This record gives sequence, structure tokens and C-alpha cells, in this order.
Amino acid sequence: MSEIRYDLINDEYTIIAPKRLRRPDNFKTDCSIEEIDTSNCPFCKGHENMTNKEIFSLKDIHGNWLTRVVPNLYKAVQIELDWVNEDLGAFERWAGFGAHEVVIDTPRHLLRMDEWSIEEYKNWLITLKARLSDLRNDIRLVYFAIFKNQGKSAGATQSHPHSQIIALPIVPKNLQYKMNNAYRYYKKHGISIYQKVIYQESKMNERVIFESNSFIAIAPFASSFAFEVSIISKNRNFVSLSDLGDNNIEELANLIQKVIKSMYAQIGVFDFNIIFNTPPMQKNYATEDYFDDIAKIWRFALTITPRLYNLAGFEISSGMKINPMPPERVAKLLRDLE
Repeated sequence: MSEIRYDLINDEYTIIAPKRLRRPDNFKTDCSIEEIDTSNCPFCKGHENMTNKEIFSLKDIHGNWLTRVVPNLYKAVQIELDWVNEDLGAFERWAGFGAHEVVIDTPRHLLRMDEWSIEEYKNWLITLKARLSDLRNDIRLVYFAIFKNQGKSAGATQSHPHSQIIALPIVPKNLQYKMNNAYRYYKKHGISIYQKVIYQESKMNERVIFESNSFIAIAPFASSFAFEVSIISKNRNFVSLSDLGDNNIEELANLIQKVIKSMYAQIGVFDFNIIFNTPPMQKNYATEDYFDDIAKIWRFALTITPRLYNLAGFEISSGMKINPMPPERVAKLLRDLE
């Protein structure tokens, strides 16, 4: 039976429609894992001259790089520009100021994330944290998008494992809405949305996949995508990746690896996005209402979103998603594969 479910954190609705699993085109099978000639891969070790100048790298005791960060060759915004405004009467525009970086996750040209070692997961998280901590020192940068696109359906143009960071001087409307929604909920109920969701999920124990001391992995109650998984901090002091210590990084790396392995075992080869929900990092006119209370209203979290089917007219026109996989079933499938 279909259900319309409400997503408390994102303040939006999803239709859970199990009968749509019978559609022949529901799950994609043409995922974009391709064997390529790695001699032409700009992200492989020994090809450092094929990328822009290195911004950051994590190295082993022998000086070999474990991760590298470089400016995106096809950058959407540029740190070299001035943040200036131009009034065009009815319109307004700004110079494309910001940072757009590529994180090369590992020297190994791995085509599946379940092939990563635990050290590669840790190095990846350490590098993302280091770049976030550095970029936030520029007080002009307010919004930080940290994401990984795996496969063509998820937007990746290179098969070598990599992630991206885009930092902007503005807060996108969808994040601003989520922050205001979280702030209103806190003011009304005295607890954060995340605290409420974690309490409810732990109490019902229908959608909890895995759990550790500081993190919980769930199939969200109103999941927008089939096999969507969210990992949320149970620690109220963890608001962003910057707040995690070395032990927390290791704990999170183990949990992500566990989830990813279960997802590959259940789904097979699939394209996906990993998105970190980083709050605004600077106080300005857009964030001043809630900025001083971010630690009370927000939690560090990341979402793994499989791209198993195409969005169609209803999703685009309404903004609502139709998900054919009940999250309770997803949680059971992923737990049973451990």
C-alpha cells in the first residue's frame, strides 16, 4: 500500500509506493563502471602534472601521497575573483567568487567504494575535514558543499575516486530553509529535530541499520530515494565534520565502510552521491537569526543517495519524490547482509 510520508528534517513529503517496483525500468542496470586506460587518468599516482597545482595532500611516512586536493579544472567559481555586486535594475548579479576543489580520495584507481580499505576511508575523511577547517578561515565564505559523485548517473566525469568541495559567499535557499525550519522546531519544542529523529528511530528500531557509540545509520522514514541511508551524529557537540576528533573519524570511517559494503552486496554495482550536511560557517545578514544557536539545532550528518532510477515529470513539477522501496525493508535488507 502506498503512503505519503513527512520528512521532519527537510520539511517535505515523499510518496512511498512499493507497487512501482514492478515497473520494468525502475532500477537502472547500465551503471557507469568502466575499465579505462589508467595511463590517461589525471588522478593516478605519477600523473600529478596532469592536474592543477596541489593545494593540500596527506602523505605517508615515506612521503607518498595518500590523498591530494587540487583546484577543479572546470571550476564553477573562482577564489581569485572579488566578491562584488552589480545592480541591473530588475536584476542583480555578483562575480563568481568562491572555491571549487577536487579531493582525490586515494591513489588507487578503484571503481567501487566497497574496495576501499579502512585507512582509505579515514584518509578521505581527514582530508575533507582539513579542507573545511582551512576554507572556513576565509570569512567571505559562508556555505560549504562537500559531496562525492560516484558514476555518471550521479554526475561524475572521472572514474578515479574523487570528491568535491564548493564554498560560496551565499547560503542556498534550500539550506536556508532547512536551517530556519530547524530553528523554529527548536524554539517550539526545546530540542533539535535531529535529537527527536534519533530518539524516535531508536525507540521504533524499524529503520536503524547500524549503530556505533557516536553515530547511527538509518533508512530515513520518508526516504526520497530507494536504498537511501543517512548517518547522523548522536553526539550533540558534533555539528560539522570540523568537530570530529581522530577517534570519531575512525569510528565514522568504520561505519561508512560497513554501510557501503552492505549496499553493494544488496544492490550490486550502482551510482550514488554522498552529501555532507554542513551548516553555514559565518554569521551574516542571512544567518544571523539562527547562527548563535547552530550547536543546539544542528547535527553532523551525511546521506548516501543511490541513483537507481530517473526522476520524471511528477518529481520535477511537484518537488516531491516517489520512492518504490519502503525504508523498513531497506534497513532489514542491509542489516541482514552484515
